[in-house]
Amino acid sequence: MIFYNNISYDKKMFQLFVLYLFFSCVSARRYPEEYYPGNYYNQEEARINAALEKLDTDDSPQYVPNWPNTTIKLGQVSGVAIDNSGHTLVFHRGSNTWDATTFSMRNIYQFIGDPPIPQPTILVFNETGELVDSWGQNLFYMPHGITADREGNVWVTDVALHQVFKFTPQSRTQPALVLGEKFVPRDDDYHFCKPSAVAVLASGDFFVADGYCNARVVKFARDGSKILQWGKRSSGRFGDSAFVLNVPHALALAEDRGELCVADRERGRVACFRADSGAFSGAFRSWLVGPKLYSVAYAPVDGGRLYIVNGPRLSAVPSRGYVIDYASGRLVDTFAAAGGFSSPHDVAVSPDGGSIYVAELDPHRVYKFADSRNGTKEPGVNVTHAKPTATVGK
Repeated sequence: MIFYNNISYDKKMFQLFVLYLFFSCVSARRYPEEYYPGNYYNQEEARINAALEKLDTDDSPQYVPNWPNTTIKLGQVSGVAIDNSGHTLVFHRGSNTWDATTFSMRNIYQFIGDPPIPQPTILVFNETGELVDSWGQNLFYMPHGITADREGNVWVTDVALHQVFKFTPQSRTQPALVLGEKFVPRDDDYHFCKPSAVAVLASGDFFVADGYCNARVVKFARDGSKILQWGKRSSGRFGDSAFVLNVPHALALAEDRGELCVADRERGRVACFRADSGAFSGAFRSWLVGPKLYSVAYAPVDGGRLYIVNGPRLSAVPSRGYVIDYASGRLVDTFAAAGGFSSPHDVAVSPDGGSIYVAELDPHRVYKFADSRNGTKEPGVNVTHAKPTATVGK
């Protein structure tokens, strides 16, 4: 009998406990509305738009419509650069595209038997957007990065070939220097794995971002002999070390400061290092830029400015260009075409900061922006001010 009473007591206590849980769950639904995800995103949208309104003023870089010549057909635009004559170099993939079938799990290009891209992959435009030269046909398979040095040499990377090329002004058909082994991805002193970018010092020494697989920056002497390297893939041992790189995607030289800056794509930051030693100098990241940062360029104006583009929109933040004050690390400007960007991939800026160019993979576009505070405005060129907007999906 006593045993039965204990069971009844336990049963009643269990029922009371269930009722408590029920009412607790009901009351949990009565938290203020801002705890709901939908309202959270609305607040985030308001926060983003407020920040963009402060950055995007009438003095910000202005979009130049109909640049370049709209009759020019482009493939995926992977790179953009400015040469020593002020012309804009556009590196595109013609009829080839990089998709899920392009590489094997071991980073081997899957279409080695196919011929290289038959169209000219390097297009040269003047300031008004007219095509003045084109070359690079029958040379490349999957173009990526492009830069021009002070001597007029053009440097490019091809992620399918796993190679770096240097072309002189006298020869645009035969490279003067080739680094890496054709179609062979490795991690040693003589190979690359999907190298992404090149930056060249006034001395002729240069850096290669290597890149998608090897997560390193390699410095070479003018003749192509290796000087040093830094960078490592993320692991438990290295954690969040400043030298951990997760797709070093683009390079920018701040030569007046003796530093090389890396667009550390998947870490969403710009990481800067001493150009002479590879020692870490500092890094920039911002919630407004988001988790992916695709490219970086530098202009020695106003004490030094970094120009960046973030990646395809995967979070609440929109895809835009931003300007960073080098000394303070503050965001000081933003720019984008009407409606923003879809998949910005590279950015270039003139030394005087007056012209900014953004390459976009899809749609196949290259955009120009004019900064009236720097350089001189081109006669007869109209600019459009694109106000910032951020539409946050739920």
